[in-house]
Amino acid sequence: MSSTPLTVVVVDDEPDLLELVAYNIRQDGHEVVTASDGLGALDAVRARLPDVVVLDVMMPGLSGLEVARRLRSQTETASIPIIMLTARTEEKHELEGLDAGADDYVSKPFSMQVLMARIQAVARRTGAGGARTNSLTLGPVSIDLDEHLASVNGEPMNLTITEFRILAALVSAKGKVLSRPALISRAIGPGVTVTERTIDVHVTSIRKKLGESSGMIRTVRGVGYRATVEAETADSPG
Repeated sequence: MSSTPLTVVVVDDEPDLLELVAYNIRQDGHEVVTASDGLGALDAVRARLPDVVVLDVMMPGLSGLEVARRLRSQTETASIPIIMLTARTEEKHELEGLDAGADDYVSKPFSMQVLMARIQAVARRTGAGGARTNSLTLGPVSIDLDEHLASVNGEPMNLTITEFRILAALVSAKGKVLSRPALISRAIGPGVTVTERTIDVHVTSIRKKLGESSGMIRTVRGVGYRATVEAETADSPG
């Protein structure tokens, strides 16, 4: 378990589950703020700017997907890690959550040990409390690892934690190809099971946020991805 206490916002419209999740997070030494609907979630996050948000997808009124989209659209909340909770297990629903800005996805029913491990994993990916002070640059992209900020052509990029880690991994590779499993390891970390398709979804989102520079991230057929200074550079054969 992490030695650094976290502030976690937990949102679910099932009172018993909300209480159980909050209890276990507190037992792990963290502060918990709860909400039972989407609007309450937005208020809680904006008031506390937590380290992690645990967010139920299916809620009356404002859904968890819409809450995630709104958090991602605002600079002050755009980089807060979001873990989605859902009873819907089909891949298309997981992809919907990732597309809305989720960093991780936990299907109900789940064990508290699994949820706690996921919370710790996304919290570690923020780099909070780390000693790194270096920065990365590649063409128009600049990344400040210490402040956890990325910009393209001088304009801030509203990246999720996972997107930030993927972009940083690609930029730090200095043009070398990174396989999808390698990106999973670098950006998400060991002990968290995700599909390679998850990486593709995150890369698509990063490209959108790069705007006119989206071609910097090249798909190497059958292998993975690499970042190049010039978008016109041909891909390596796959």
